[in-house]
Amino acid sequence: MTRTPARIVRTALTLVVAAGLAAGCQSEEKSATPAAAPSASTAPSPTVDVAANSKQVCDASLALVKKHFVAMADDAIAAIDKPVSAKEAGEKVRANYTAIAEGLRVEAPKAADPQVRTALENLAGAVKKRLTGPDATKVEAPDLDPTLKAVDAACGN
Repeated sequence: MTRTPARIVRTALTLVVAAGLAAGCQSEEKSATPAAAPSASTAPSPTVDVAANSKQVCDASLALVKKHFVAMADDAIAAIDKPVSAKEAGEKVRANYTAIAEGLRVEAPKAADPQVRTALENLAGAVKKRLTGPDATKVEAPDLDPTLKAVDAACGN
């Protein structure tokens, strides 16, 4: 795979921006939903601190996405000094996107907030869709921007 240093730097910057969009999951917490008072006919159910749960799920999801975007950027930068075949580079990109999709599918059901869960499921779906299309081995992923922004919004930013 022939890449110019400028293209590799642009690719790395694109990944950093995408990771930055996902980074929004870390800051603002949502308020907890008060639990309904138990009635005499039902046993009390455990309450979930939605804000804490959302922060935990968003942080874990962010770490996952960031880890694999950084890995793709590292691979692209490493290719400057030690070029790899287009096939090998594509396999690495596919492996990282696959890991993101699978990881998000594990994290999404843990979210107590349906908006967070849906946003993570949608991002996982968008990544899976990408893997079935012509851009499956490309690092640049502007098609994921809308779903990354939705995750950012659901996570409180």
